[in-house]
Formats: sequence, C-alpha cells, structure tokens
Amino acid sequence: MTSDGKWRVTASRYVHRDQWISLRADDCVTDEGAVVAPYYVLEYRDWVEVVALDAADNVLLIKQYRHGLGDFSTELPAGGMDSGETDPVAAARRELLEEAGCAGDLTLIGESRPNAGTHTNRVHIVLARDVVRVGQPKDDPSERIESFWVSAAEALRMALAGEITVGMQAASLLRGLAAAGVARIEPA
Repeated sequence: MTSDGKWRVTASRYVHRDQWISLRADDCVTDEGAVVAPYYVLEYRDWVEVVALDAADNVLLIKQYRHGLGDFSTELPAGGMDSGETDPVAAARRELLEEAGCAGDLTLIGESRPNAGTHTNRVHIVLARDVVRVGQPKDDPSERIESFWVSAAEALRMALAGEITVGMQAASLLRGLAAAGVARIEPA
C-alpha cells in the first residue's frame, strides 16, 4: 500500500464557534500510525491584504491599535472577508475604501497561508495601482485607523527592519512590490 503522508482524522469536535473564529479539536493518526489527539485547528474566514500604490509608487500604510499586541501596529490596509464574500478583489476594494477612503485599479496577485500548521484560512494578496482618496474612511469605533503614505523604498526598509511586525503583511508587501515592478528580489 502506497502512503501519501497525510494524517487521518478519526474524530472531530468544535470547542468554540462564533462570528470571528471556530476552534476545532481533531483526533488524528499520522501516516506512520502515531496518534495525535487532540490537534487544535483554528478556522477563520479568508483575509485580504492590499498593497496600495499611488501614481508615484508610494505605498499606503495604516496604523491602528491591535489588542493582541497591546500596542499600535503599522500595516497594509487589510481585513477579513465578510460572510458570503467570495471575490477577494471585491473584498479588498471594500477594505481599501473602509479603512482609508481610497480606491484604485485592483488585481489579485496571489495568496499565502498565515499558519498552515493550525489555521485553515488563506490570505489573498491584492495589488492596487493608481490609488487615490475618494472619500472618508468608514467611522468604526473598534478601528481607529490612521493612514499615511511612504515611498516604496521606505516601505521595503520598514518591512526588512521589522517595523511592519505582522509577518504575513511583510510578506504580502514584498510580493506586491515585486509584482508591481517597484522592487526586485533576487537570490544571492
């Protein structure tokens, strides 16, 4: 019998479920027969991250309080896809408008996984070009967001220096800048 290396789930139950997160406990057996039980899996909705560039290739960043961090975080415009949303570009368009009052020409450039070991969701990376302000950000008392522009070189420096601390956002920024032709990343 040929093995595919995957684990087999023998039982599964939800420990917690609400509008934000579901925590699932799976009882698993590895390909070699080792029992791993429980193995906790976090089910989140998919997210979108927007690498937004204006006509001069400046990058739109936001700063907001993050309770898990207990401090302010510099990030890309981003957010969870709403229930029923299936188009990452439409979700990115909504997030860009809600968080910064901006719009532009959007293109899906790829996806990544925030933590393939325990999270089920994907992060969709969307490049927004020719971004301009078209209105006011959405007034959301749970998200007090300050938006600002930096050069692409400064955004790259911030990601590499650890000033953009959310790992998947730093990775999305690098992929977005490379896809836009604003930054070159080459092997040594």
